[in-house]
Amino acid sequence: MAPQPASSRPRSNTSTERRLHSRHVIERDVRLSWRDRHGDHHIRARALDASKYGLLLEVDREIALGVVVSVGTKAVLYGRGCVRHCTPSGSQYLIGLNTPDHMTALMVSMDEEKARP
Repeated sequence: MAPQPASSRPRSNTSTERRLHSRHVIERDVRLSWRDRHGDHHIRARALDASKYGLLLEVDREIALGVVVSVGTKAVLYGRGCVRHCTPSGSQYLIGLNTPDHMTALMVSMDEEKARP
């Protein structure tokens, strides 16, 4: 079973879709890590959807724009991405990562492998 396209997120009437590549729901727990002037950081996140060059994550704390984070699990490093937006969503934040190293293709292909009988 192939990954499903992500449903559209609510938008105001004045915004338009600027995305060049479709999104796919992946729903996977991941770990983010990065280093900044305050030291090393490690947090849990939920990957919600992926496109060819991007990843949408749900996290419980704000991450500054421009920060480069590593995304993985305890066993696998998927790759790195740069924070492009950080939007409050209830008690969580939605983080948009730009992923030029194609890590999202790896994550989607792993979902396809899991779905095969």
